[in-house]
Amino acid sequence: MKHITIMEYGDGSTLEDKVNEWIASNESSILEIIDIEYIQNGSICLATITYEERD
Repeated sequence: MKHITIMEYGDGSTLEDKVNEWIASNESSILEIIDIEYIQNGSICLATITYEERD
């Protein structure tokens, strides 16, 4: 299982687009997306993707 965190400052309005872009560009190496967790703390927004990598 692997994790990647994408960070954005501000209101996080484009964070989901960045997550989808990362998934699309890494689709060939991803076996399964386990979870995507979004967290906002003040003006910092984080998205942590937990996934299984292909062998």
